Amino acid sequence: MSVAEEKFSAKFDEIASEIKHRGAYYQEDASEKGMALLEAKFKDTKLYWMVDVKEDRIFSARFFAYGGKVSLVIGETLCKMVEGLTVEEACSLLKTDVEDQLRDEAEVPSVPEPKMKAFDTVEELLKTCKEQYPAAKGVAIASASINKEDFKSTTELNVVAQAWLGLTKDEQKEQIEIVLDEHIRPALMNDGGNVMVLDVTDGEKILVQYQGACGSCGSSLGATLSFMESTLRKHIYNELNVVPQM
Repeated sequence: MSVAEEKFSAKFDEIASEIKHRGAYYQEDASEKGMALLEAKFKDTKLYWMVDVKEDRIFSARFFAYGGKVSLVIGETLCKMVEGLTVEEACSLLKTDVEDQLRDEAEVPSVPEPKMKAFDTVEELLKTCKEQYPAAKGVAIASASINKEDFKSTTELNVVAQAWLGLTKDEQKEQIEIVLDEHIRPALMNDGGNVMVLDVTDGEKILVQYQGACGSCGSSLGATLSFMESTLRKHIYNELNVVPQM
C-alpha cells in the first residue's frame, strides 16, 4: 500500500486533531494529592497515571509520545479509556480494545495494516503498570503518613527530594528532557535556538549547551538561563541549578 493509499478512520483523525492528554506528572503532583504516581515507558511512549490508592482507581492519565501521529493517537485513546477505571481493570485492557475504539465500522481497521503493530505498545505499557503499581502505592501510603509540618521543615523527609535523588542519572536526564520539551524548547526554537543537556551532577547541577541563536545572543543568555532554571525547579526539584557550557 502506498502512502497515498493509506486510510485512517474518521475517529482516528478526529482524535489526532485534539490531543488533550499529552503531558507529564511528577512526584510532587502525586504527593500534593496523596496519590500514587505510576509511570511506564515502552519505545517512544511514556505513560503517567495518578492513582487514588484508597480505591486503586486512576484519577488522571497523561502521556508523551514521539513516534508520530499513530503513537499520539494510541496514547491519547488509552489515557481516555483508563481514567476512572481501577488499576486492575485498566491493566486488563488489550491492544484490540484500544484499536476497536478508533474504528468507524466494526470490520474496518482504524489504521493501515503496516501501522497495526504500533498497538503492541498498549499491552507493554499496561504490563509495566501492573508490575510497578504495588511499589508506587507503597510510596504513596508512606508519604501520606508523614506529618505535613515535618514534611515542610525537615529536608530529610522531603518526599519530592527523595524521589528525585533516588533516580539514576539517565532517569533524571529523561525527566529534564520532558520538561524542556514541554515548557522551554518551543520558545527557544521559535527564535532559532535550542538547548542540549550534557550532564547531571549530584542530582542538582545540570550542565547544558546552548545551540543555534541561543549560543550567539549574549544579551539573552541571562534571561534564558533564569527562565529555564525556574521552570525546572517548579516542575522537578527546587534545588536544581543550570550551568551553561560556554
